[in-house]
Amino acid sequence: ANGAGKSTLIKILARVYKQDRGDIILNGENINWADTTNIRKLGIDFIFQELELIPGFSVAQNILFGSEPLRCGIIDWKEMGIQAQEVLDKLAPGAIDVNCLVRELTIAQQQLVCIARALNNTPKVLVLDEPTSRLSAEETDVLLSLLKKLKEERDITVIYISHRMEELFRFAARVTVLRDGEKVGTFKVDETTPQEVIKHMIGREVLVENQRRMPRKIQRKKPVIAVKDLAINGLFGPISFEVYQGEIFGITGVVGSKKTELLEAIFGRRKLTGGEIYLDGERRLLSGPLAAKNCGLSLVPEDRRKDGLILDFSVRENISLPTLKKWAWGKFMIKRAEEKQVAKEISQEFTIKTSSIETHARFLSGGNQQKVVLGKWLLGNSELYFFDEPTIGIDVGAKEEIYKLIRDLADEGKTVIVASSDVDEVIGLADRILVLFEGKVQGLLEAEEVNREDILYLAMGGQKDAAFS
Repeated sequence: ANGAGKSTLIKILARVYKQDRGDIILNGENINWADTTNIRKLGIDFIFQELELIPGFSVAQNILFGSEPLRCGIIDWKEMGIQAQEVLDKLAPGAIDVNCLVRELTIAQQQLVCIARALNNTPKVLVLDEPTSRLSAEETDVLLSLLKKLKEERDITVIYISHRMEELFRFAARVTVLRDGEKVGTFKVDETTPQEVIKHMIGREVLVENQRRMPRKIQRKKPVIAVKDLAINGLFGPISFEVYQGEIFGITGVVGSKKTELLEAIFGRRKLTGGEIYLDGERRLLSGPLAAKNCGLSLVPEDRRKDGLILDFSVRENISLPTLKKWAWGKFMIKRAEEKQVAKEISQEFTIKTSSIETHARFLSGGNQQKVVLGKWLLGNSELYFFDEPTIGIDVGAKEEIYKLIRDLADEGKTVIVASSDVDEVIGLADRILVLFEGKVQGLLEAEEVNREDILYLAMGGQKDAAFS
């Protein structure tokens, strides 16, 4: 589960951290002497949960970093582009232009670049920490097939960290469960079940899959938010939809569908070139996130580390930041006792695993960082919540908690928009589902009337009439 020590263990293996005791043995040789500068030369490569990329470099430069093709001692840029494209096309043909700067890519696309770079190094041992947390179902299938092929053809050993039970049981031979920094046990996949693994993970029984919601009666009279012909030239649009009070509205699509870009445009982070936004029937021009927040909107972003947290602030400071005026004396003094009490209550309510609310956010696990982001926005008591990929890198127990939180918000009369590439998640949560493909609307569906295959077909560019005929 989140905070069990998985990523910390991998960082010890990568020599980012030094262990207090114990040994790392590779092919019978003790490699405790290795450090971050030479561990990859020994044949171990890593794909970390926090993406390691150079934003100002191109995709090709990032993939071939340290192994650039040379001609007469000078980098052969053309050949580098060709080689990088070949590696990338094995994962997602045509999905990314290798000449793009990494900072221009979505998080999911950056994840693909990290995977491509690791595969280009042809390691003997490949360690992947939540590699599919940002990938679509189709891209996940491609990655697992490629890893299986590498394992069989190149005899690569794979250490694969994931919360997704279906991936482990489809790909792994054995699974080791960690809980609270200790090994619970190692099990052969063909001799156990997902339910048993989850029980060992979190110490109690939970549902393996998110269950479809019971249909609810929603008074669809006056929409809380309506977007009409929303567009950004060359990116997405025109997109129109309405969302009503107490409704959970799902938005789904594969990588490149522009889900995140759409939410950011509504929230004022991107400049629109067309369309209108109406809040409670009044036309609004949201000039930026502050204007959106003042209108009662909250956004839990896809990239929690970049957009959702100040990593060098404490848990307390991150939680209280959006509502700082509540804990202020005048303009310059903070009611510290009240701020601390609220931060403690949020930490307990969301079961944030941290030794102290004064711990810097960068030292939390990915799942616990996400809980901090969720907690800080709920303090604001907004009327309209946007959740962009809310369960990326989250274990099944924490997912259950987040799903309940989202449903409770809707039951309280709040309006919730959830963007997710996990089709099962959207079906399980939403009342209606908007399917996007390359920035265009493929269909607006009642969740209770569709199945996973219908949505996937539309998300891949299929036409609604053909999908439902």
